[in-house]
Amino acid sequence: MADTALAQLRRLAADHEGLGCLVSDALGRDGAMRSEIRPMWSGARCVGVAVTARPHGHDLSAVFRAIDLAGPGDVVVIEGSGAGAFSFWGENASLLALRRGAAGTVVGAPCRDVAAHARLGYPLFAVGATPAGGVFGERGAVQVPVCVGGIAVLPGDVVVGDENGVVVVPSARIESVVGMLPDLLERERAVQADIAAGHGLTRRRP
Repeated sequence: MADTALAQLRRLAADHEGLGCLVSDALGRDGAMRSEIRPMWSGARCVGVAVTARPHGHDLSAVFRAIDLAGPGDVVVIEGSGAGAFSFWGENASLLALRRGAAGTVVGAPCRDVAAHARLGYPLFAVGATPAGGVFGERGAVQVPVCVGGIAVLPGDVVVGDENGVVVVPSARIESVVGMLPDLLERERAVQADIAAGHGLTRRRP
């Protein structure tokens, strides 16, 4: 059933701009990462299951281990320290992730090679950009709980990214959240129809 809900969520996200807003509404206005986590190119969108990485210091080896674990439709989610001095994601990471069929990446640190991600059409959400790359070693962890943009993310949680930012749905809530979305979409359309008819915003609000 969870796979069916995920497939439905992907269809809704493809058909409706800014669906992440309603996903957050369905979570009780929760689950949204801070505004520092933003799309690195206009039109970037992704929906998928989280594969997580927790780098150690500036060692980004865990990032590439997470890419190796990612399957089609997964989203690589990388813990970071915000607007730090080093990037945890660049063009080569996007190339490898595309080869794995990943749906996108969310990183709590800067990226680099911004133009490349747009050219590749790879959805990337990060804390700005820097030319400086991380270093390679053997430290860090994968498929562990991480915190990105103030939101805890567990392996298997569902990540929704669009022009408004990133929302995380706990895996145990995916069916209930997706089940609420058609009604929320209908309410939103009704509110907008009322506004177009000259009524106030409070009509039809739950």
